[in-house]
Amino acid sequence: MTGTPAQSPGVAVFDYQVWAARYPNIAVNVTEVLAQSYFDEAGLYLNNTPRSIVRDLGRRSLLLGMIAAHLALLNLPTSQGGAGGAVGRVASATRGSVSVSMDYGSQSEQAAWFSQTQPGASFWAATRSLRQASFIPGTSPRPRIWP
Repeated sequence: MTGTPAQSPGVAVFDYQVWAARYPNIAVNVTEVLAQSYFDEAGLYLNNTPRSIVRDLGRRSLLLGMIAAHLALLNLPTSQGGAGGAVGRVASATRGSVSVSMDYGSQSEQAAWFSQTQPGASFWAATRSLRQASFIPGTSPRPRIWP
């Protein structure tokens, strides 16, 4: 998850060794090629171009790695540590004849999707500030001029 000279400037690059060290329980079942694919897919959720809202490449690499781990857990079978099956928090449970009901609570659809795994929930919490309006002092809004 560190930059290399071969890549375009301003683009975070996937480093499998760093990712595998951070998520050893996931990496044991996810090849480097598959993890790279998840990292590339993570760019659909967080822009990985020089125009990304997250300018710091180290931070962006970390966030994209969280999404890659989230995607890996969603796609791995439960026998390999995947998060398959129930989604949401346990709203009620029974023992005899096993009955479990799940719900998202009052979360948004996006928050619920990320909350399915620990890395996803971590990503959602870490990017809270990115989902809020920001004010940049010294800039003035330009009037829209419609043709």
